[in-house]
Amino acid sequence: MPGGSRRARARTAHGVLLACALALAPGCRRQGGPPFSPADSLKTVRIAPGFRIEPFVSEPAIASPVAMDFDEMGRIYVVEMPGYPLDTRPTGRVKLLEDRDHDGRYERSTVFAEGLVLPTGVMRWKRGVLVTAAPDVWYLEDTDGDGRADVRKVVLTGFAFTNPQHTVNGPLYGLDNWVYLAHEGPAEAIVFKDKFGDRGHGVRFPDQSAPPLDVNGHGVRFRPDRHQVETLAGRSQFGHAFDDWGHYFTLDNSNHVRHEVIAAHYLERNADLALRSAMQGVSDHGAAAMVYPITRHAQFEMLSEPGQFTSACSLTFVPGGPLAAALGRSSLVAEPAHNLVHRDVWSPAGVTFVARRAEEGREFLAAGDAWFRPVNFAPGPDGALYMIDYYRPLIEHPEWGVAHHHHDSPDLYRGSDRGRIYRIIAEAQGPPGEATTAERVAMLAEPNIWWRRTAQRLIVDERPPEAPALLRRLFRESSSAVGRLHALWTLEGLGQLDAATVGRALGDAEAGVRENAIRLSEPFLPDPALVTRLLAMTSDPDPRVRFQLLCTLGGLDAPAARQAQDRLLSAAIDDEWMQVAALSASSDRAAAALERALAPG
Repeated sequence: MPGGSRRARARTAHGVLLACALALAPGCRRQGGPPFSPADSLKTVRIAPGFRIEPFVSEPAIASPVAMDFDEMGRIYVVEMPGYPLDTRPTGRVKLLEDRDHDGRYERSTVFAEGLVLPTGVMRWKRGVLVTAAPDVWYLEDTDGDGRADVRKVVLTGFAFTNPQHTVNGPLYGLDNWVYLAHEGPAEAIVFKDKFGDRGHGVRFPDQSAPPLDVNGHGVRFRPDRHQVETLAGRSQFGHAFDDWGHYFTLDNSNHVRHEVIAAHYLERNADLALRSAMQGVSDHGAAAMVYPITRHAQFEMLSEPGQFTSACSLTFVPGGPLAAALGRSSLVAEPAHNLVHRDVWSPAGVTFVARRAEEGREFLAAGDAWFRPVNFAPGPDGALYMIDYYRPLIEHPEWGVAHHHHDSPDLYRGSDRGRIYRIIAEAQGPPGEATTAERVAMLAEPNIWWRRTAQRLIVDERPPEAPALLRRLFRESSSAVGRLHALWTLEGLGQLDAATVGRALGDAEAGVRENAIRLSEPFLPDPALVTRLLAMTSDPDPRVRFQLLCTLGGLDAPAARQAQDRLLSAAIDDEWMQVAALSASSDRAAAALERALAPG
């Protein structure tokens, strides 16, 4: 759960006196709220020109929402966390929202599952959902059609039960068919050590005897049905994101966007490589960047300076379709402490990227309502972006807040019976429902990433026998580069990808497809034909393709591969990430690489 900061106290006596003076001044007392109704709260919202935000679902249908996901039938699973910040009783729930008459209004709300402790995230998986609720990841499924989960199974366990702003969250289906979990490890609890002092015991599958995996300081990815779990090279606090090409991005409460440039399995090849971080901060306005709230009667309980990022969460790329057509390559980040949503515009920068503020002095969305707390987003099948509003007067955790509230005070939970989901409008399109395999394969070329991700997950899960031929045809014939990309990874997920198809993808016109094809070639190496194709790509015009090539060639112990690595490194010797990629190959190559770098001429 976002909110709060670990920085030095910045609330000055001058600020307190000024606030008191304003509170006593005529005409400055609050009249009529907050709290506001959803409609009245939206009257205080300022959104970028050309966009519209509308109420979608609110209390009493939902309360204290923190995460949501659409399934392939258009139903919505909403995770509720009424226990934030200190209540560790099993009060967490998953609500199931349904639009049974297909009029666009979700009139039915049922409790799908309850008895969860501070749950943080949800993702559709197989015929149920995965839910993160430290120390566990749960699988919940309704097998008898009554709308309630009768299957409750812990599929992964051992995460730290720490402050809820820092627990495992955000299950997300990756392009590579792994489930990614936002995770950074425990926060040091001082005030509430008894409640949140558990630092985890190593992550493991409860039905397996393998040794626990130490995940502190790292994100996690896993395949529940294959009992595979791995740490990532980077970490993320609350939320994380992929772009269309599978690049992975993270954040923490003050640094609102980072790029995990190099994957963990490359770094693991060289145990002697000392790397400060595998992540690159890509914001051109820096960490703890300024934000521009418009909140009326703001009440800050945090330890950092108001007016800068302190609760950044839920990094989300604008889904394809009408929103992307209007906004371009953009990302959004929620900043609930300041009642706003920040937007960045992206462009390439060598092997990584730069994210620039979309508009100086103004946010994409900001509210005057001090209870308005955007904490998460979800792309919908209609092309809209759905925004979750936790709607509380207090969002900062008392572990780090200016603690003038008693720890047992009901003020900490004011608004826990409220919560809203808003829709940032785009043109309508229905969910896939009971589509045929051919229709689902065609969805892999949809502009909206929700359709592509959902179709890929369903095909990989259901494994229809006709899918491989249809996917190969999509790869050969589609004019959509993202369609060709998803065809490749869906074939990989089915175990039907072959070296010949990868070889053709290495010559694709789209750099993002070539980059992914290099990754996909790795299980087939040292296939002679693929090695020949890879060695011929050292002069590829795209820097991220060359970076991935350098990472992949590090796994080949052959003279020609080492020569190709030398050429790639020499051509970009000033790029620190190309240096890291070269040094990740193995310890015994480091000395030779240094000699070449220092050689005259």
